[in-house]
Amino acid sequence: MAKPDWGALQDQFLADHAKTGISPKEWCEAQGLNYATARRYIKKPAAQSAQKPAQKKVRTAQKEKIADELVESKLTAQQKRFVAEYLIDQNATAAAARACYSDSSYGRQLLTIPHVAQAIAQQQKASIARTLSDADEVLAQMWQLATFDANQLSQYRRGACRYCWGFGHHYQWRDAVEFEEKRLEAVERDRREPEDSGGYGYDHNKEPNPECPRCNGDGIGQPYFPDTRKLPPVSRLAYSGVKVGKNGVEITAISRERMFEAVMKRLGLADSEFAQRLQQIEIDRRLLEIEKLRKELAGDGEDDEPTPVQININVVDARADDGDQPDT
Repeated sequence: MAKPDWGALQDQFLADHAKTGISPKEWCEAQGLNYATARRYIKKPAAQSAQKPAQKKVRTAQKEKIADELVESKLTAQQKRFVAEYLIDQNATAAAARACYSDSSYGRQLLTIPHVAQAIAQQQKASIARTLSDADEVLAQMWQLATFDANQLSQYRRGACRYCWGFGHHYQWRDAVEFEEKRLEAVERDRREPEDSGGYGYDHNKEPNPECPRCNGDGIGQPYFPDTRKLPPVSRLAYSGVKVGKNGVEITAISRERMFEAVMKRLGLADSEFAQRLQQIEIDRRLLEIEKLRKELAGDGEDDEPTPVQININVVDARADDGDQPDT
């Protein structure tokens, strides 16, 4: 077997990653590559992998900038250093030690000096102004995760039954091949051969026929999952993974309820009457959805369709880094 051209594969991955944001592991699985081997060669752009060191440099530069901005004539050089260190963790004792004061407990006394306290307040106000835009972006993203349409991740669809669009509402086959397979199976088992009086062309994605005497226009229900590689940005962010086990298909996603609570807390509305009413409305809506789904499942009855695989949808609070373990 020829050795893979890792350079060409890396170039191809970078092009796909720029278009779709696909991860190295997902890309390798889609290409049929062993990720344990390919991970040495297939990597995200260097700028993204160096993001954390870059962020550390930015924080260091900001701290130095704060110290440089403290040009208040009443502050000594050591007091400027103390103010810059205090803004890091709001710990006066630790800030005094880092500012090289011989007595670290002197930090509390520094906070009582008017021009030192004024400098700290000015810098805190400036820091809030610098971070407001970032905070607004985070809050907007949290709200999107709290209100995204769960149908983008999983759906329960109702489509036409076998009798909806068959001639004379007789059983309709997908095509002649399916009919012939069932006819031969009946002959082999010495059973009555099926009829094709309902014709061909059955499509379960069609809307139910409201005049169908078999399903009364309700059709039949079945779960549906979209291609997770093509999810919209918000639902892609909420999606955590999918696993196939003995209990069927399990989808994990960020909990909209918990995210909604986090937004309320961030806005200071967690304990308000308004927030409690919103939460109760959301709970009632979800209960109605569950009850409706149960009735639909109970009303499907027996049909010639195969029984769908059991689907478990498990909602979790946050994504867990599963290392190199595949999602499926």
